[in-house]
Amino acid sequence: MLEVSRKMVQEKALIGFEENGGFMYGKHNQVRDGSMTMALMLDLLSKTDKALSEEMSSLPKSFTTKGKIDCSKDSFKKILQGLKSELHKKDLTDGIKIFLDKSSWVMVRLSGTEPIARIYAESGTEDNLDEIFDKYMSKIKRIAGR
Repeated sequence: MLEVSRKMVQEKALIGFEENGGFMYGKHNQVRDGSMTMALMLDLLSKTDKALSEEMSSLPKSFTTKGKIDCSKDSFKKILQGLKSELHKKDLTDGIKIFLDKSSWVMVRLSGTEPIARIYAESGTEDNLDEIFDKYMSKIKRIAGR
């Protein structure tokens, strides 16, 4: 697994996020830092007349889900091969992430600690998220022979 912080250093990224909610601000350091996150939020609020709830409501809606299946390294190779034929834009940095449109994607990666594949999905609506996740979970299980 490629760590977010290492990738931030390589790419000279301003910010980084982890699936578990971790936030990193590259100008400060490339590790999770709750105090820096709070300072950035307070700085934003000091420059606007809006409440935090108003700032949050102005962000685009995004819905995420995740799942997993039992998966060996050999099965994961089959899954990657099967999903590489998708006609959408793909990122193969850590497993495969398939970008379906500007607000929807699905990602499959092999766990570094367990014999499982983790499946993540994101979309701008809950209905679309459910459709995407169900479609790809079925496809992944079919490719893996389940």
